[in-house]
Amino acid sequence: MILPAGVSAFRTPVQLPGMNYGESHFLNGFTWPYINSKGKQYDTTLTSNGWVCNCMGYNFHNKCKHIVAVHEKVIAE
Repeated sequence: MILPAGVSAFRTPVQLPGMNYGESHFLNGFTWPYINSKGKQYDTTLTSNGWVCNCMGYNFHNKCKHIVAVHEKVIAE
């Protein structure tokens, strides 16, 4: 699995309920830009193993509100 720039290789991708993960998912590899209230952009990517993000919360704690926000939008469509 190739990770996007800024994503720690030591973190496990986050799998949230409501979605089937795997190589065959049609959104696998797609990156969603998430812009916070201060204008900073974070990239949230769906991999075959789950969600990853290039924010500090994900890279240091494996928890990311950007992943949750993007995931909720994706499963709602």
